[in-house]
Amino acid sequence: MEIPTVLICDTFLMREGIKHLLPKTQFQIQDEAVDRPSGFPGFPDAKAILFLIETSGSPSDVADLIRELKAQGEAARIVLLADNVGWDEIVLAYQAGAAGVLDTATAPEILIKSLELIVLGESVFPAAVILSATNDMTHALRQEHQPGTAEAPIDTHSPGERNLSGREEAILRLLTEGAPNKIIARKLGVAEATVKVHVKAILRKIRAQNRTQAAMWATTHLSSAPDLRRD
Repeated sequence: MEIPTVLICDTFLMREGIKHLLPKTQFQIQDEAVDRPSGFPGFPDAKAILFLIETSGSPSDVADLIRELKAQGEAARIVLLADNVGWDEIVLAYQAGAAGVLDTATAPEILIKSLELIVLGESVFPAAVILSATNDMTHALRQEHQPGTAEAPIDTHSPGERNLSGREEAILRLLTEGAPNKIIARKLGVAEATVKVHVKAILRKIRAQNRTQAAMWATTHLSSAPDLRRD
């Protein structure tokens, strides 16, 4: 079964490499663009339409593009090809609707097998990044239950006890969703530099070593009702 494939790639070598690789597979390129298609091709009878994205745009711009492609219908399968992608970018792409994130250094045969799984309805994301994030969470949990170690455990006080402002609580909630500083700034209508200052203050107040620990603290100590008050 041939899978209609749309290639959105702003790197010439990557675009040509994929175009050379796919013709021998079930993935048949029907359209290509440097940043985004001027008009989306219609494949009314296709059970799956593969969109391959490789772009140097910001994570928020990539997420917007993924949402735009996902809106084309349930058949859309969006895959982000990226180099040295991080946990925040993976979470953002997944929440936007991506079915997979693949490293550009992936071997051709593994890339094709991953795409085959994705068009069948599976999700494929970098195992190494997910394992690293899991290890960070495991380490943070151990630190929380081992007071007196070299690294301070995550603070167990409530937001009020730690004097978190309404703005800091709002930022912390968005941080737990995996939103990067730029997205947080956009949603709250503040400068990205302001978000960075607040994040540092949050980490200091709750005695978290990083954003992962802060997110874990928030899931336990923040109430379910959102608080978007300004300082």
